[in-house]
Amino acid sequence: MVSRRAMLSLTAAAGAVAASSPWWRSFDVPAASAAPTTCELALVNDTDTANVSAYVTGREFGTDRMMLLRAGQGPYYLEEPGGPNTPLPVDAAIPLGAPGAAPVVVTLPRMYGGRVYFVRESKLEFFVNPGPSLVEPALHNRADANFGKIVSFCEFTFNDVQLFANVSYVDLVTALPIGMRLQGNGDHSVAPLPHGAVEAIAADLEAQAARDGYPWNDLVMHGDAGILRVMSPQNIMAPHVGRPDMPFAGYWEGYADRVWETYRHTDLRIDLQGGRGVLTGRVNGDTLVFDDGSTFAKPGSWDVFTCNHGPFANIPSDTEAKKGALARLAAAFNRSTVHSHADQPNGPAVDDFYADPVTNHYARAVHANSPIGYAFPYDDVTPDGVPDQSGVAFDGNPRRWTLTVT
Repeated sequence: MVSRRAMLSLTAAAGAVAASSPWWRSFDVPAASAAPTTCELALVNDTDTANVSAYVTGREFGTDRMMLLRAGQGPYYLEEPGGPNTPLPVDAAIPLGAPGAAPVVVTLPRMYGGRVYFVRESKLEFFVNPGPSLVEPALHNRADANFGKIVSFCEFTFNDVQLFANVSYVDLVTALPIGMRLQGNGDHSVAPLPHGAVEAIAADLEAQAARDGYPWNDLVMHGDAGILRVMSPQNIMAPHVGRPDMPFAGYWEGYADRVWETYRHTDLRIDLQGGRGVLTGRVNGDTLVFDDGSTFAKPGSWDVFTCNHGPFANIPSDTEAKKGALARLAAAFNRSTVHSHADQPNGPAVDDFYADPVTNHYARAVHANSPIGYAFPYDDVTPDGVPDQSGVAFDGNPRRWTLTVT
């Protein structure tokens, strides 16, 4: 899947602060003191069933070994399998108590690229490939062993600076919402999706498909008991990239043409925020050129939805200014504000987001039904003075991280 997991994995370097201070944004970075080596992870079942399990996956700092935590035991480190797609040889499920029971508490060590999965009325199936590497659930793939299960996850990295966690909807929203609370130097809570939100998002996208003829309805994954999840567009596009049958092929073409024509005649100004200056650009030929020398080709659908391909690819050697412009330009495309507001990201108000008929309707529907959470990778680009609604929590002295599945 395409998700913020890639960015969280960048914190593998000891002492990295990328998780709380992404390269494109001016975050308040916590004081540079060492975080504790462990943190309590409390898992709470607030569903209507006693059959809920959690799985904790991630990589160990220093060795990069993939591991899974287990209740009452040490972590399990992947071993070289006998061949591809070998079933995980241990049961790494952490059973939660019945609804209303005391939390199940495990000790979370420092790890990066982490996920906490939840599944109800079943267990997850993991596999191991040579390397070894963990094959995690591919919930967009109907052939995946876990497709028909009700699954959700959140992402985290716990390094020597802080614990950083987020409830991400970049990949999907599911019928098993997660809320979280992170206690340490601060006390920060992130609410789960409201009751009925997944059904409302699904209905919105099915109606959108009927309006514009694009396959928004195909983002809705159904199971025997109803809606399992709603996937983001890039996940159904991925198997078809480079092929004429790719869903949403050409979707952004007309909008991108409008943007390019607009800034052929007027300036586009991108504020890098945090006192880092403003870049001014115009379209020259087929290229958007900024006054610092940064350039962007016209993006296509795969570029816009992934925010990490073509002109929106994150290239480590790019200047910090270009990375900052990339994030804000990608966000403005997904929200369809760049054609109408020459000052980004401070020109448009939140009410202007997703107002154009050509927009990221998945993100629009998610935000219409949830107050917080990433719905695309740069969804935490916000105008100055607007509260961050991305659903992240981070703390430099984490003591207890509580995840409640509802």
